[in-house]
Amino acid sequence: MIIKPLSILSLLFLIGFSTVELNDKPCVSDANQAIAIAEKEFIRRYGEIVKEEKPFITKKVRDSIWTVKGTFHNNPHKTRKGGVAYAEINGNNCKIIRIIHGK
Repeated sequence: MIIKPLSILSLLFLIGFSTVELNDKPCVSDANQAIAIAEKEFIRRYGEIVKEEKPFITKKVRDSIWTVKGTFHNNPHKTRKGGVAYAEINGNNCKIIRIIHGK
């Protein structure tokens, strides 16, 4: 069977076109998605205790970077000290740019 050159070009064009469409859609489109990504990584790195820092505060900066940070609850009955978890996530590819926990 012989494939016509025009058919191959058409197929390559369609594949390239659909790839461009997929790459134009952001990976993180809202604050809830950013929180879900950050919380999963917070728990992996720092343990379940990070859940005590809810609600997480989210902000979108520079068109595609999401920041997520925990809330410090000053509770005199707990021995917990220190800061909160903080993450920066690239909304275009879901990669975590920076993640820290204050002390």
